[in-house]
This record gives sequence, C-alpha cells and structure tokens, in this order.
Amino acid sequence: MAPTLVLEEGRPRLAVGTPGGSTIITTVLQILVNRLDLGMDLPAALAAPRATQRNTPQVFAEQAFIDRYGRDLAARGHRLELFPGPPQGVIGAATGLEFLRPGLVQAVAEPTRRGGGSALVVRPAR
Repeated sequence: MAPTLVLEEGRPRLAVGTPGGSTIITTVLQILVNRLDLGMDLPAALAAPRATQRNTPQVFAEQAFIDRYGRDLAARGHRLELFPGPPQGVIGAATGLEFLRPGLVQAVAEPTRRGGGSALVVRPAR
C-alpha cells in the first residue's frame, strides 16, 4: 500500500506513501487521482484536502475538504464529519517522488500536516 510505485512504459514515474493505518489506501488514492487524473502537480496533489471512508455511515474528512465539497456531497446523501484522528482533522503525512525528466527528480513532503515534512533528493559524491 505504501509506498506505491507508478510505472509508465515499465519505467518509474512516481512513488507516494504515507503512514496512517486504515487511511493509507484513501490517502494514496487521492494523491494519485489528483496527480494523474486531475492534472495537479505533485506538490498540489499531495497538499489537497482529504477524506476517508472506512465502512462507516459517515465519511471522515479534513475541514478543508468539508468546506470545499461538503454541501455537494451532502446533497447526494453523504454525511461528512471531521476526521477524529489522531491527530484530529488530519489525514496522512505523505511524501512523494516524481521523475520529471531524465536526471530530474522532484521530492515532495507535506507542507503543513503534522507540522510539515522534509523531502530531499540526494546526489552521491563521485
């Protein structure tokens, strides 16, 4: 589940992962949908608000997700509630790598969730 590797024509394109137990699958899926289907760049895809559904009557979500999509989803019968955590209101703490072109790798970490993260690409000394 995490990390998840995406290949394109047999070559690595990107990798994303997150801690979170039962929220890993929904977090990774949302990042991949945001990046691959909705055309966000990886930093935006990773920073976007999240929701998770774990076979409960309600959908748990971050406040930004509820603010953005709550009304439309409620009109379709979904009941959204703030994710109880831990930590409350925060789903995942993802990082990712994307191969942008030969020799160029973008490393991305959470900008704010759980205090933000750090992601680096290290080039070994020759």
